[in-house]
Amino acid sequence: MWEQYTTLSEQKNTLTKQIEVAAADSPQCQQLMKIEGIGSIGAVGLVSSLGDGRGFKNGRHTSVYIGATPKQFSRGGKVVMLGINKHGGDKALRSVLYQGAMSVISRLPDVAQTYKQQWLIELVRRVGLKRACVALINKNIRTAWALLFHQTDYQIQAINH
Repeated sequence: MWEQYTTLSEQKNTLTKQIEVAAADSPQCQQLMKIEGIGSIGAVGLVSSLGDGRGFKNGRHTSVYIGATPKQFSRGGKVVMLGINKHGGDKALRSVLYQGAMSVISRLPDVAQTYKQQWLIELVRRVGLKRACVALINKNIRTAWALLFHQTDYQIQAINH
C-alpha cells in the first residue's frame, strides 16, 4: 500500500508540474491567474473548458455549463432557489475553483482594500462562508469568460480611502 501511495504521489506531483508549465506558457492562463482564487490548475481547467469563450452567449451560460449556479424549483408560480447542481457540470473544475474561493475568503483582511474584497466581506457576513464561496466561484467564472471573450486584462479596482 505504501509503495502504491508513493507512486501515485509522484505521478500527481509530475502532473501538477506539467499543468503549471502549461499555464506558464499560455497567455490566456496567465490572464486568468490574475483573478483572485484562480491558480494554475483552475486557469488550465477554465481555458480547456471555455476555449476563447465564443461557444457561450454570455457569462451566465458559462457558469451554468460549469455547474456553479443554483438549481431552480418552480411550482404554482412560486420560485424556490436551491443549492448548486452538484450532479451537473464539471465537478473537478468546480472543486478546484471552490478551494481557490475558500482560500481567498479565509485570507480576507479586516478592512477591504478593493471593491471585490468589500463585496466579499459583506457577503460572508450576510449569507455565510459556503454560500459566499459559491458566489465567488460564479463571479470568477463570469469574469474569466469576459476576459477570454473580449481578450482583455483583469483590472483590480482599489478603494480610494
